[in-house]
Amino acid sequence: MTTPRSLKSRLAHAWTPFFARHGSFTPVQEAAIPPILDGHSTLVIAATAGGKTEAAIVPLLERYCFSPYPGSGKDGRTAPSPKVGEGWGGGLRILYLCPTRALVRDLYERLRLPLEQLEISFAMKSGDTGPVSTSSPPTVLITTPESTDSLLTRAPRLLAEMQAIVLDEIHLLDGGPRGDQLRCLLRRIENIRSYHQQQSGLPATPLQRIALSATVPDPAGIAARYLSPSADTSTPSPLEGRAGVGFPIGADAQIISVSGRRELDADIWPLHGLESLTTALALTATRESGPRKFLIFCNSRSEVEQTAAFLRGHLPFESALFTHYSNLDTALRQEVEEGFAEASVAICVSTSTLELGIDIGSIDEVVLIGPPPSLSSFQQRIGRGGRRTGVTRVLCMARSSLEEVRFQALIGETVNRTVSPTGRTDSSTYRFLPSVLVQQSFSILAQSPTGGIRLADLRRAAPEEIEDETLAAILGHLTRLGYLRSGRLGEWRAAEKLDELVDKFEIYANIGGDPLPLLLVDAFSGRTLATVARSKVEGETLRLGGHILEVVWRDRYRVGVRRRDGKPVDDQLRFATTPFAVPLESGRAVAGLLGLAGDVMLAVPLAEGTWLFHFWGDVYGSLLAEMLDSHFGGEGALVMAVNEFCLYLPGPLPALPGWEPGLAQRALYRLLPRVEPLLELGRFHSLLPPAIAREAVLDRLDLPAFEQLYRAARVVIPPSGLRARLEELL
Repeated sequence: MTTPRSLKSRLAHAWTPFFARHGSFTPVQEAAIPPILDGHSTLVIAATAGGKTEAAIVPLLERYCFSPYPGSGKDGRTAPSPKVGEGWGGGLRILYLCPTRALVRDLYERLRLPLEQLEISFAMKSGDTGPVSTSSPPTVLITTPESTDSLLTRAPRLLAEMQAIVLDEIHLLDGGPRGDQLRCLLRRIENIRSYHQQQSGLPATPLQRIALSATVPDPAGIAARYLSPSADTSTPSPLEGRAGVGFPIGADAQIISVSGRRELDADIWPLHGLESLTTALALTATRESGPRKFLIFCNSRSEVEQTAAFLRGHLPFESALFTHYSNLDTALRQEVEEGFAEASVAICVSTSTLELGIDIGSIDEVVLIGPPPSLSSFQQRIGRGGRRTGVTRVLCMARSSLEEVRFQALIGETVNRTVSPTGRTDSSTYRFLPSVLVQQSFSILAQSPTGGIRLADLRRAAPEEIEDETLAAILGHLTRLGYLRSGRLGEWRAAEKLDELVDKFEIYANIGGDPLPLLLVDAFSGRTLATVARSKVEGETLRLGGHILEVVWRDRYRVGVRRRDGKPVDDQLRFATTPFAVPLESGRAVAGLLGLAGDVMLAVPLAEGTWLFHFWGDVYGSLLAEMLDSHFGGEGALVMAVNEFCLYLPGPLPALPGWEPGLAQRALYRLLPRVEPLLELGRFHSLLPPAIAREAVLDRLDLPAFEQLYRAARVVIPPSGLRARLEELL
C-alpha cells in the first residue's frame, strides 16, 4: 500500500521544488503518481484545481530525468543513473500538450521555477513563440497540438527520443477535429520513435501517455483513442523514407478518477438590458468586502464588445475593464491576462477563451450572459471562480424565461450530475472526422524530404478504421481542386493553392474559418490588433476591446484602423445568431427539471395548431420538423421551430407517425445545408470529396440515435399547471 511517506521517498529529486511548501499531496496526486512512476499510461480525472498538473509532470520528471535509461548503453544494457539535471543526456524527453496558447504560457510560468531548481531545461512552443532549438533541444517542451504538427514537419528528429506525452484538458479536444488531429499526430510520433529505436539498437519501448481532465463521460473511449498505441508491426521510416521495424504494444492504460468539487452558490437574474447587468454588479459588489474581481462570459465576440462598450460608460464602481477573445492579437490577449491577474478590482468580459485554467488571479464572481451551449462549457466557466475560498459564486443573467429554465437545468445537473457533461456516455457515437486527413495530407507533404506524399504515408497517420479507398479518394480530389498535383508514379506533390497556405502557416490547424483572414492593424503604428473574417471598407466603424474603431485604409491582407471613441453606444444587447447548436443533453436536462421522463413529448393544443415540446435540441428538433412537414402535407401546411425545444404544428398530433427510413433520409438531406455549420466538422471539410463529406455529416448527425429517440417517443397532453409553465418558455 502506498502511503504519503513512501510516495515522498520515491520522489527523491522532485519532492522539494514541487511539494515541500505544501507539505503533502492532494488526493489526486496520491492516486495518480504511483502508476505514472511505474510507467503506465494513465487517464487522470479530477476536479479543477486539484493538482492534476503536478500529478502528471512530477512522476514523469522523476522517471525520465533522474532514473536510468533502459538500453541507453552502447551494448544495449541499462546505463548508470545520471547526475541531477543531466537526465538521459540531452534531447526532448517529455512533451506536454495544452489546448490553447494562453494555457501554454500559463503553464510555462507555473513550472519555470521548480524546473530551474531541478536544472532541467524546458521551453514553450506555440504560434506566439520562436522555434525550438534543434542543436540544444529542451528536456521538457510545453506546446499545443497545432505547434506539435508544425514541429513534425520542420524537425521530426526532435521527437525521436521522446519518452512521455501529457495531454491536458483532453475532454476539450476529444470528439472534435482537434482530437482527431491529435490521434494522427500520436501515430506519426510513434512511427518516428519506432524507427529511431530500431536503427539505434534500442529496446522497443512504448511512449508513455498521460491524459488529464476534470470531466470525462467516456473514460474507456478516451483511453482507447489516446492512450493505446497502434499495434502495427511494420512502420516504414518517417525520417529517411526507408522501411523500419515497429513493435507490438499492449494496452495497459490505467484510469484514475478522484471525486471532489467546490460548493456552488448560483443566483439567476433577469437581463432586460445592460442596465440590469450594472445593477447586478453593483449589488453583488456590496456584499462582504466591496468591489472585487468579476469574470463575465458571453457566447460570442459581438456580445463581448457590446457588453464592454456599455460598461465603459456605466460601471457602478471604479474598476479596470478588460476584454478577451480569440480574434484579439496574441500580445493584446497576454496583456489582458497579466493586467487582469494583477488588478485588485477589475472586470474582464470574455468568450470561451478564458474557460481554461489560465492564471488570471483569484476570481470572486463568475457572471454568465445567457446560458452557455453545453453542460461541459457551463462547468468549465463556473470552475474559474472560488478556487481559494472553496465556494464558486455565479451570477446567471437570463434574457428570457427559457434561458432561466436552461440555467436552472444546468445548475441542477452540475449539483446532481444526472447527465454526462457532453451528452455522450460511451464510444458508440464517436466517428473520426475525415476532414482532418486533408490537413494531415498537407502537413505530411510539408514534412516529406522528397517533397512528395504517397498513399502509404497517409495510411501510417490515419486511424485503422479509415479505409485505403477513402484516403485515395481524398488525395485524388485535392488534385482536382488544385491543392496537389501528380508527381512520380503513385506520388502527389504540392500545387499552387497549397503553396499559398504553406507560406501563410495555415496548414497546421483544424479549427477556425478562412485560412487566409484579414489582419486588423493600428493605422499608424502597424501593430496587429485582431483578425477579422469579413472585408472592411474605409469609414466603417467597429468595436474592439469596448472601443470604437474606424477603418482608415486596407490592402490585400490588412485593414488599418484608428480610435474614434466618443460616438454613442447602444445600451441594448443586439445579439447575433447563436454560433452553436443547443445540444440534446441540454433539452434532456430541461425536461428533467420539469419532471418529465426521457421519452415524453408534450403537445399543447391551440385554437389553430399545436405546440410540440420535444426537448431534443436544435439539430434533432430541426430534423423532427422536416419529417413532420411531410405528415402535415396539405397545401399551406408548415411546421416551424419556435425555439430549440418546441415546434409549432399546423394541426393536432396525437402520436408521432410511424418511422419511415426513406422519409427520414429525405428529411435529413434537405436539412444538411442548414446544420453543417453547427456540427464542428473541421476547417477543411469543404475540400473533401462530396460523397465523403456527406457521409461525415450523416455520421455526425447520428441518424440511428435519432431513430431510437423517435421510436420511443410518447406524445402527451400536459395538465393545465404544467401548460402554464411551458408557455413561459416560448
